[in-house]
Order: sequence, then C-alpha cells, then structure tokens
Amino acid sequence: MSGGAGGDARPDVLLVVLDCVRSDLFDQEVDRPGAMPFLHELRPELLTFPGAVSTSSWTVPGHASLFTGLYPWDHGAHYRNGPILTREPETIAEALLREGYATSFYSANAYVQPSTGLTRGFDQSLWGGGREFYLRFLGIDKATCPNLGGPALVWLPKVAGESQPSPLRDFAMKAFSRLPAVWDGLNRVGGHVRGTFRTAMPAIAPWIEPSLDSWLASQPSERPVFSFVNLFEAHEPYLADAGLEVPLGRWLRYAGCSQDPVLWVQGRWEPTPEELAMVRDAYVASLRTIDRRLRSLIETFQRRRNWENTLFVLTSDHGQAFLEEETLFHRFRVDEPIARIPLWVRAPGATVRGERSGEWVSLVDVPRTIAGLVGRESFGDPSSRSLLSSPAPGEDRPVYAMTDGIPSGEIPNVSAARKGFLDRLEIAVYSGATKAVAGEAGAVRSYRVAMPERGVRPTPLEEGPETRRVAELARQAHDLASARIAAQPYHGSIERRIAGWGY
Repeated sequence: MSGGAGGDARPDVLLVVLDCVRSDLFDQEVDRPGAMPFLHELRPELLTFPGAVSTSSWTVPGHASLFTGLYPWDHGAHYRNGPILTREPETIAEALLREGYATSFYSANAYVQPSTGLTRGFDQSLWGGGREFYLRFLGIDKATCPNLGGPALVWLPKVAGESQPSPLRDFAMKAFSRLPAVWDGLNRVGGHVRGTFRTAMPAIAPWIEPSLDSWLASQPSERPVFSFVNLFEAHEPYLADAGLEVPLGRWLRYAGCSQDPVLWVQGRWEPTPEELAMVRDAYVASLRTIDRRLRSLIETFQRRRNWENTLFVLTSDHGQAFLEEETLFHRFRVDEPIARIPLWVRAPGATVRGERSGEWVSLVDVPRTIAGLVGRESFGDPSSRSLLSSPAPGEDRPVYAMTDGIPSGEIPNVSAARKGFLDRLEIAVYSGATKAVAGEAGAVRSYRVAMPERGVRPTPLEEGPETRRVAELARQAHDLASARIAAQPYHGSIERRIAGWGY
C-alpha cells in the first residue's frame, strides 16, 4: 500500500549508497537463491548497469562526484587537493532544495558528514561514528553525529589555537582496526547480557530506518522529497562473522587476523590464504544484512510516499579488493574490484523494467539523472547523461576513475618501494572493450575488459589502434587532472574547511 501524492506530482528521490560494495560479488549474491531475497525479487523492476564505474577509489571523492556530477579533478575533494567539498560546485541536493524539494541525509560513514562538505543542500543531516560500528549490541537508536577526529583529519594542517586530535582517540582508532575480534567478542557477551544477540548480523547505525520514517511522516504529501542513505556494513574491518554462531576454533583463528589497512600499507601484515578467505567471507555475509536493510528502507518509502512516483537509485562509492590484483581493501588503485560498482535505477512508474545496459556509465551520471526530474537538461560534467535515456546509436562514451594515493603524514613508516607502489595519481579510462590506466611516470597500461563477465581479471593488451586511442584518452585525462591539482591551492586550510561546512 502506498501513500503520498498522486501521479502528477514531481517524483520523490531515494538515493542509497552501499559503501565498499563491488559489482561482481554483489551480483553473485543477488543471483544466489535465498542469499539476498529482497534484491533478487526487486531486480526485475529496475534498469541495471553492469558497466558502472566509480570516479574514485575511496569515500570522499566518490560521494563528491555522486552529489556534484563532476570528476574528482573538477570538484577538488581528494587527497591531492584536500579532501573537502568546498562551496563552489553545486550539489544535486542544493538544486532540488531550490526547486521546492524537502531533503534529508543519513550516513553510517563518519567521513560522509558536514566536515567533509558533503551535506550541503540537505534540510536534515544525520551521521554516525565508531560506537555504532563496533558496539552493535547497544542497538544505538539515535545518530551520534560526531566530528571527525584522530587519523580522520590528519590531512589538515595544524592551525594555532585549533584543538588537535586526541592521542588517546588515535590509539583507540588504531586498536579498532587491529583487533576487530575483540569488539566482536564484546558484542557477543554484551548482546547475551542485554538480550540483543541475534543470529542475524547486527546493523550499523540502526537509527537510519526509524529516522527516515519519522522525517517522511513529517513531510506534506504534496511536497516532493529527496533522501540520501549510506549503509556501511561492507566496509572493513569485519567483525568475526558479525553475530553469526561460529565454532570457537574458527573464532579464535579469526581473532588473530588484524585487518588493519595501515599495517598492510606499511608491509607489516600480509594476510594468509585462510585469513583472506575469512575476511572475504565476512564481507559477503555483510551483503545479506544490506539486503534486509534495503527491504526496510524501501518498505518505509512505500508506506509513507508514492513508490510508483519515486526515482530509486542504488549504487556504491567504490568497491573492495581482496588481493585479486595485489591490492587489499580500497583507496590506492583503480583495479577492477575497486573501480567497478553496482548501479541500479528504478524509474518513476517503473517505465523501464528488467533491462541491462550495455554501455559504460559513471557516478557523474546519477545527479544528471536526478536533475532531469526538475527539467535540468545538464548537470555537472558536460559528458554526463541521464541514465533514463538511451545513448545515441554508435555512441562510445568513455568514463573515468581516479586514485589519489596516500595523503602526506597519514601513514608513517612506509618504505620507498611500498610508497611507490601505492602513492600514485592514476587515471583509468573505460571505452569499448578497452581499459587504459595512465600514471605520473607517463606510462600507460592497457587491458581488455569484458563488461558482463564477473570476477574475470582484465587481460593486458598489446599496442594497436584501439589501445592507442584509449591510451591517449588516459594520458589527456591525467594531464588535465595534474594541471587542475597544480592550479588549485590545497584547501585543507581552516578557511576552506569552514567553507566546506557551508559557512
């Protein structure tokens, strides 16, 4: 049963980001009978894009592209420039707010909040922090809305008179990553004591669904709404099977698995095959929790609004790697597990059902699609297009992904060889059946990529007419990004940070 305005009203918008979800494992679980039953049933109503590519390898630049429709070198929110979205680029939330939409924002990721400039244009902004991530047995039902601290703000220069991150908080944040099984044990003991231990994985930031429900209930039915949600279950570190009943022996083996990305970057932790399998299994288990949460979110929308007059977009900010191409987790490369993401769209009225697009698409296309609801013919990057329109016959539009390396000072004690492997500004280009990656040294790597095939590693290509064309696109994009970065002042200054907060 649906509530809300009639079919002549401007469509509502629900935009959901599944943080760290990569396309191949996501689709694999949706296909498995009983693994993700809600999305398995919902998929025939949606247009899916197997060729969806993130613009970035980590959270802030990916979300900034999702909100502005710009590639990272244009919106400037990345490590090479200071990862804060300042006031200059228009966001889709600002555009909809001016058009009379009510806007709301719910993020389980502490990086996606006002301090990084990502909440501009939202009437209501709620976000969570570490307590909700690790202490799940508490069932926290209210957003904690913490300010970023500790290593999260290490890229910002120290300013006289400004409070600095707490050493105790720094230590605690590192301990969280290095000892996830301790927190899992605490959740098990605390959950049994409080009667909250469940065989289903406990949710991160469980306040999101009731907060959205309460906000939607307060909105007039005649006013269109735009709601953004970030779900964080698929982000590392992973608790030991996250609430599932497991044998003690397996749990103890898991307890010795660090999962600390800093130690991996420093070369001080290389997961064994068994550790890697346990971490990957926990990642896959997180997708099943996401399925349950998406059911709850959409049922909330169906109860409070007119679902048939809603644009629903489901995507991710970037993927997650498990050493398939020598990279663990994300951030440092534009390899396939990191760059390729799910992207599903349900048009108002579900006018497009069960179709699979055969083109490359990007996060920059999402705000352009939403802007079309209010008559905007363009938004963000000039190359972006509405995902609800068909590409021109024979069109081969390239899309791009960028990685920005390691911020200065964030990860100390990194060897020169390790830094050279991870601290790169690289641009990947997807066009046709070719992927090219350009780096700072001027060399370009070219690969054959197969859009619909899952888990297939790209095949290196010898030079030829097609590889030269795509390689040149990669070089041009890298030169453009380098020039933009050199021309823009580093905006980690206190003045630019305040501007990022919306002042």
